Amino acid sequence: MVRSGFEMQPKPVFLYYDPHPVHEKMADYVGAEIIQCETGSPIDRIRAGVSHDFGDRPVVLEGGVPLAEGAVLNMLGTSGPVIALGADSTYHDIVDPMPSRGRTSRFTHRFAQRFVDGTLAVSERIATIAERFTDGPVRVAHPFIEAERYSSLRELNPSLDGTRILCVGKYREKNGQDVLVDAMARVKADISVDFVGPDTTEITETDKITTHGFVSQQRLVELFESAALMVFPAPVGAFPVATLEGLCAGLPVVTTPGVGTATLVRGVNGRLVADPTPVDVANAIDWYFSLPTERRTELGRRAANYGSGFDEETGLDSFAFQLTNLLGDLGYNTTTDV
Repeated sequence: MVRSGFEMQPKPVFLYYDPHPVHEKMADYVGAEIIQCETGSPIDRIRAGVSHDFGDRPVVLEGGVPLAEGAVLNMLGTSGPVIALGADSTYHDIVDPMPSRGRTSRFTHRFAQRFVDGTLAVSERIATIAERFTDGPVRVAHPFIEAERYSSLRELNPSLDGTRILCVGKYREKNGQDVLVDAMARVKADISVDFVGPDTTEITETDKITTHGFVSQQRLVELFESAALMVFPAPVGAFPVATLEGLCAGLPVVTTPGVGTATLVRGVNGRLVADPTPVDVANAIDWYFSLPTERRTELGRRAANYGSGFDEETGLDSFAFQLTNLLGDLGYNTTTDV
């Protein structure tokens, strides 16, 4: 059972845009005030940063969208330390430009890094990137699987001797579903794939491709159980919870080197880490399905081992611990009421 958390004093501010449910729980756990960031024009964001008066309260910026506003706040507004929560592809785009992102936002994000006081990264890869662009301290706090789902997934017995692949995530270019669609035309194994997540019904169905759109938690757990393999083909990703869920369920995962959880997947077997191209993803899939059931079962056990420990209680405690210590690195003292 997850504890109710504790109140951090001074009370933090959590400046967000479309927050991930896990990030919302992190904010709630430390008693933060959650505030929607400005999403209008650059001038609107500058005005918002200047107008903020948070006293000496620390401010956490969730991902890339609030970065410019937070940088202006730190220069011209009023607050305690400004902390970037490095939790999305913003950091990857800074060092390896993504086609879906423009030059202006890339320059803005790179510039804004100079005006945050510290960074709390969700993966070691993002931490390494952040250290190149900010002079402040950097710490790591991994995301986690929400408590109810974690319990359900740990009890599963996935169909490792089966022929179904599971791919979970919003249908977006950055999530790489089209790479998997193209890979399915190249695989030699007689297999099929289930796409799950918002907008995945836009993917064209075939005899090997089924789309489900957004599903209930119960249905999602059923799809995990019916799968023999998870594929997360995004070219980059911070520390995707979907891949943690696959590992937690004892499901081997194919992903790419640019995804933060690739370090965990490599521990299961390095052949499961593939470049984000249809040919390489197809080769990884064919390799896995060529294995005997006993070998797949062994990989499933390894996956479950790597997926353990990403439960909600552990994750929330780690977030609070790392945030408190990051603020301490900056000479900023906080107190907590458990």
